[in-house]
Amino acid sequence: MSARRPLRVGFLHVGRERSGLRRYGSILAAEAARRPQLEVVESDAGGRGSSWSALRLAARRLGDCDVVHLQWKLADWDPRWGGIPRMELVLQSLRRPVVVTMHDVFARDGLWQRWLSPPALGLHRLGHAASSLVVHSEEERRRLAGLVPAAKVEVVPHFVEVRGALPDRATARASLGVSDQRVITLLGYLTRRRGHGLVIDALRELPEDVIALFAGSVIEGREHVQRALQEHAVEAGVADRVRFLGYVPDERLDELLAATDVALCPFERMSASGALATWISAARPIVASDLLPFRELEAMQPGALHLFRPYEPGALASCVRTTLEQSSEAPDPAVAALASRLATPRIVDRYIGLYRAAARA
Repeated sequence: MSARRPLRVGFLHVGRERSGLRRYGSILAAEAARRPQLEVVESDAGGRGSSWSALRLAARRLGDCDVVHLQWKLADWDPRWGGIPRMELVLQSLRRPVVVTMHDVFARDGLWQRWLSPPALGLHRLGHAASSLVVHSEEERRRLAGLVPAAKVEVVPHFVEVRGALPDRATARASLGVSDQRVITLLGYLTRRRGHGLVIDALRELPEDVIALFAGSVIEGREHVQRALQEHAVEAGVADRVRFLGYVPDERLDELLAATDVALCPFERMSASGALATWISAARPIVASDLLPFRELEAMQPGALHLFRPYEPGALASCVRTTLEQSSEAPDPAVAALASRLATPRIVDRYIGLYRAAARA
């Protein structure tokens, strides 16, 4: 690489159009493109079902880059085969150093999960091929211990977007029809581990003026998940206090953030969370389950997260009730401070160091 030209960084986008994975890569690429020391090249490989020829062509567009940044979530690379065939196709088409950000990094136990299953084999191959593997927390680094070369694992927290002023709160609440209610909101796909069912149960122990908004769609082919939650709300006697908003486009997201009194992240288990990063960017009070990745953020900025335990409706309801009493229309100062520490420009600075190291190697 000549010292006279910017470092050329390629971003390969793979996966569903509206997925958090694509959004993550696109936001990083946009911020990186603002840097004069970088030249950013983006290439779109299409969705999960894209053909091998489309994947090969997308990778070859980045063949003259100094380093390529990939996002790794097994579901987008074909979990049946551990992602290996599609990954090998990309690696052979690129033949460039790669920085890989790992998403959905969960614990693996036992011989099958850690060494013999297709996902494990794919992970081992990825660990061998990548210049560096990025995870979002020390807990995720611990989960990868013994599975990939430890020297390649780097912790770079999930970025927090720099968000402008939110819309007028009263106007946003009127638009959503919640002017006379206190709003708790859960963002993201309707999945079991995200905690929607726990929120429904907790509502029974919260005042009648508290309403829960579920902003997120079901994963394709899993429409039964929403039906089950709706039935659960009826059985719990809180169906009139739960609203399923479906997918919320960006142009309406700020309105939802402004209308919310308390943000919810009652996850049963977690890796990094784009939904959490969105709430941090909006500086709204956040209630979260007492998981290690949340503890790391709370330790980084004490008071930014309100953690509840045990993982039971009563504990969640108690934490929400206390947080509602403390919340106000103004941005939460501790959450705003955490947003500043994790702002996208700062996170991209960390990535630039990894890009340069990979290109030198």
